[in-house]
Amino acid sequence: MATLRTMRRSRRRPALERGNRALLWLIVGTIAFFLLLKLLSLWAEGLWFASEGYGQVFVRLLWWRGLLFVLCGVWFFALLYVPYRLAQKAAAKVPMPLRAKLFDDMDKALVDATIDRWALWLSLLFATIAGLIASGRWNYLVLFLYGEPFGVTDPVFGKDVGFYIFRLPLLKFLASLSALGLFLGLSGLVLRLRYEELLRFEENGVEAPPFAARPLLGVLAAFLLTLAIGQFLGRYGVLLSKRGVVFGAGFSDVYGTLPGYWLLISVTVASALACLIAMRGGDLRPVRWGIVAILGAWVGGRWLLPTALQSFLVVPNERVVERPYLRYNIQMTRFAYRLDEVREQSHPGNPIPTPEELQASWSVLENVRLWDIEPLLDYLNQTQALRGYYGFSSVDYDRYLVNGRLRQVAIGTRELFLPPPLRRWVNERLRYTHGYGVVVLPVNEFTGEGAPRYFIKDIPPEIAPSFPFKLRRPQIYFGEFVFPEERLQRQPFARRLPPQRAMAPSNPTTVPAGQPPSAPSLAPMPPEGTPPTENTAPPESAPTRFVPVADYVLVRTSEPEFDYPLEGARRWKTTTYEADAGVPIGSWWRRVLFAARFMDLNLLLTNAIRPETRLLMYRQVLERVQAVAPFLLIDPDPYPVITPEGNILWLVDAYTATSQFPYSEPLSPFLPLNYLRNAVKVTVDAYTGRMTFYAFDERDPLLRAYQRAFPTLFQPRKAMPDVLKAHIRYPRLLFTIQAQLLCRYHMTDPDQFYQNEDRWDIAREERVTMAGTEQTLPMRPYYIVLRSPDDGKDRFLLLLPFTPFGLERRNMIALMVAHCDADRYGELLVYRFPSGQFVEGPQLVDARINAHPVISQQLSLWNQAGSRVLWGSMFVAPVGSSLLFVKPLYLQAEQTRLPELKRVVVATGKGVAIGTDLWDALRQLFPTPFSDHTRKVASPASAPSPTTDNEIVKALLRAEEARRKGDWAGYEKFYRQALELARKKSAR
Repeated sequence: MATLRTMRRSRRRPALERGNRALLWLIVGTIAFFLLLKLLSLWAEGLWFASEGYGQVFVRLLWWRGLLFVLCGVWFFALLYVPYRLAQKAAAKVPMPLRAKLFDDMDKALVDATIDRWALWLSLLFATIAGLIASGRWNYLVLFLYGEPFGVTDPVFGKDVGFYIFRLPLLKFLASLSALGLFLGLSGLVLRLRYEELLRFEENGVEAPPFAARPLLGVLAAFLLTLAIGQFLGRYGVLLSKRGVVFGAGFSDVYGTLPGYWLLISVTVASALACLIAMRGGDLRPVRWGIVAILGAWVGGRWLLPTALQSFLVVPNERVVERPYLRYNIQMTRFAYRLDEVREQSHPGNPIPTPEELQASWSVLENVRLWDIEPLLDYLNQTQALRGYYGFSSVDYDRYLVNGRLRQVAIGTRELFLPPPLRRWVNERLRYTHGYGVVVLPVNEFTGEGAPRYFIKDIPPEIAPSFPFKLRRPQIYFGEFVFPEERLQRQPFARRLPPQRAMAPSNPTTVPAGQPPSAPSLAPMPPEGTPPTENTAPPESAPTRFVPVADYVLVRTSEPEFDYPLEGARRWKTTTYEADAGVPIGSWWRRVLFAARFMDLNLLLTNAIRPETRLLMYRQVLERVQAVAPFLLIDPDPYPVITPEGNILWLVDAYTATSQFPYSEPLSPFLPLNYLRNAVKVTVDAYTGRMTFYAFDERDPLLRAYQRAFPTLFQPRKAMPDVLKAHIRYPRLLFTIQAQLLCRYHMTDPDQFYQNEDRWDIAREERVTMAGTEQTLPMRPYYIVLRSPDDGKDRFLLLLPFTPFGLERRNMIALMVAHCDADRYGELLVYRFPSGQFVEGPQLVDARINAHPVISQQLSLWNQAGSRVLWGSMFVAPVGSSLLFVKPLYLQAEQTRLPELKRVVVATGKGVAIGTDLWDALRQLFPTPFSDHTRKVASPASAPSPTTDNEIVKALLRAEEARRKGDWAGYEKFYRQALELARKKSAR
């Protein structure tokens, strides 16, 4: 019978071996295929880097990744497989292990060989995974090799901050990797010894022969020593503790957690030495006592002692005990976010500006921002998109010299978003390759119908004679390409208004693949007051239900590129890409490489590719910059700049950051960065995609480390052309972070800081939704043109007001300002109002605006007459020793959903006025001749005549009563009467 069983087994083995071999080849082939695709994709990526002039950056990134992959992978494999080999050698010393009694000789040999193969393959697999994880930590190696001192020492260990940022991350990672490798290797050793019955778990403990116990004790000792090294490095983590009243090591950390670490380190090292001593006799009894001692030290030193100190000593005396650690947190946080460079100045905060102050602040008045982000973006997407495949991702604010005066403008690029009917491979990759043109408009001007006045508009671009630059290359091959909804989610400054997005056409016209669409036969007319344009079809509402932009396009193919539509049916202008940018893709080999890179077989099948064809990839500006410099944080708000040569360049802000700065307060629990510098500015050409990285904060040690690591990547700050320096801006993201921290960290006294005696809050304003409910929202930082009191020049600044923390109706307490001009870039100032003087804040001004009888009646009539009122953002403008509050009002009809700028409200500390434009409102507050064409201003007049105001209110109330009765003739009569009274009052 046994012989028959053996024969059956021998027949089954070849079939099983063939099946296992086929499965193995299938697995190996699949892995090889995907590995080949990855290598081809990597090759294609290198060609792109080389085409952009950053081939050396790619080589260095690849070298550091590969170096860590190989070194850490080999090291991890050794830690895994060497203990297993030691177990094999120990098993070989027994002629016939007890385990062999369960098998015959042949089965035992086959099982052993199978286990050995699996152990080898698993070790290789885990080592490969460890190498891949390590290669992703290449930044640790770069900072370790090229880091330098910060010149600031931590107050607990006395080490330079550079040690924690440049050295410690790599050391901790290697210690953790080694500990994990030794733990897995120790587990494999134990399993193998247990399989060979050389390791037994008895009631009295673990037993093993001396020749089997020695390798077990040696590997365990190595594991414990590695744990001790990790604990030694981990004790520096108390500088990032969250236990105390503020971030960083507190009293219980210094006098509880640190001694606990030393206790744990001592016990761990002692246990490792005990294991080494026990190797001589092969006794495993110290293992049990060592593990018990380590657990006891961890519970007592790392948990019980700090918790007891915190509960019984710190909490009852927190202010006194934590005072020095509060001071450390204040000092380090202020340094990490440049708050220690903020200069404070006093501001009188007078209620009404004088005529001389108004005269000197003319640049402020003619640059008051009336067009807010959301309504302007809606307006442009409905009136300037012009076709269903164009749209505006964003609107940005910048300044230009127009007629010799510094003017703040809003600028947006018209980008390409193909709707579903046009999404064909030929259309996406060959024909519809770019957007077209920009829209530029002054932020404070609008027509009588509520439409913007443009400097640049339409297709082809219609440029006002006063605007200083022309557009030589209006094509937008590289842009933001994000939906407005997506931008609102990622952009912390653009608050979402009630739903008012333009909807896509309900019945889009089907267009044959590869053909540009014809002009729509039934398109809505532009809003009243929009100037007519030539050579363009009537505009249609821009869709928002777009699909993502193509990840690459091909230019200089046999297919003509669509440039922009012309007047008439099925007529359009074509263009040919003229720059030498992009990756040449004319050869078959390169087509194979990029087909693997994009997993797109059409690159091999299309006949449109010619020898001169080029491929443009990474077309989203932020993604493009991040691909070249993955170690930088990229600001989510790039903005376009028109150069004197007529090119469109994107300016992108980039940051160096770390989460390892001792004692510095993190941004949030979800974004634990606690050091931030706007160290780099990047320009990206919208036509060619060429990138230039400028090192803007050359004092930053992190940036200097990256400059040494990538010597060809960065240009010095002085290398930026003056025409671009004239358009740099201080980033709103960084400014908002600094403002939020400054609300508390302007207090440098620890006792005052602990008690929040002078804590601020970002000023809030009232916003009214379409449903008529009020929302109180924090103000957004806004750009402003202001005459600097320091040098008398018109400056482009970023500004945000503060109010006291916790008050219901808040007065204003300070203004924070950041300089944007190149010669004073990054200067931060805080203007503080007198502590004994009441200065109204935006929320209080909003309350006065809402309580104004004329304004409240007018809002009620508009909201009930088939339209909706949308308030813009409050604009607080310093005018000499006083403040001017400006708030735009938009009207949105139910039918068109087109926001129109209809009124402007201006307020001072003594009065409120609503006008048809800014100058009309100013004339009501300062009734002498006052317009945007004169610089003569008279003294402020007394309050408007109450008789006139009462007559206006009575006329409006009669109009409302007539409307309720359905007497529309009476409604029109009394409403016109109220308008006439208002005009007479304005004329007076």
